[in-house]
Amino acid sequence: MLDEEARKRILSDVAEKLYKQSKFVEAIEIMAKMHDTEKLLKLGDLFLSESRVELATLCFIPTKDKQRLNNAAVLCIQSKKYNLAAKAYEAADNKQMSSFIEQNFAK
Repeated sequence: MLDEEARKRILSDVAEKLYKQSKFVEAIEIMAKMHDTEKLLKLGDLFLSESRVELATLCFIPTKDKQRLNNAAVLCIQSKKYNLAAKAYEAADNKQMSSFIEQNFAK
């Protein structure tokens, strides 16, 4: 078995390679499993600066950063990504907005 440090190093390398191959969702999933909040926040901010709201939101969900999640949810609503907006609000612990979006807009 690998020790925790070796495991994190390998997963970090895999995430980086997936990112370089433009397999962003897979890279985000690995970073989330590693609980690499710092990288997820940086990557999410980068995606936001590139107007890639869906990818940014996927980065922010595992971080539980309420401010970023609420902002991303608004952007998701504007781009009619209601299911993702509901997930963002849920992760931000904004259950009232999550429920409202799911009941009125999400399919």
